[in-house]
Amino acid sequence: MQSTIEQSLADYLSGYTRNNPAGRDHLISYSDWQRMAQLELDRRASSLLSTLPDAELQAIAEGQVSLADIVRGLPA
Repeated sequence: MQSTIEQSLADYLSGYTRNNPAGRDHLISYSDWQRMAQLELDRRASSLLSTLPDAELQAIAEGQVSLADIVRGLPA
């Protein structure tokens, strides 16, 4: 039985390979999807940081503040 995430991916990939049959072989043969997914997560995190002013970036980079701690303190 597939998990919800696996089913969601299967649905997406079914449409992707239907519209891009040549891409199916690449999806199967490419061996580094885990690393690429991590790179994409890093890119998305970087995108958030790109909107911050230099002073805030410097404080984060030097460990003076923690984004996670700040968010934990926000109302849910």
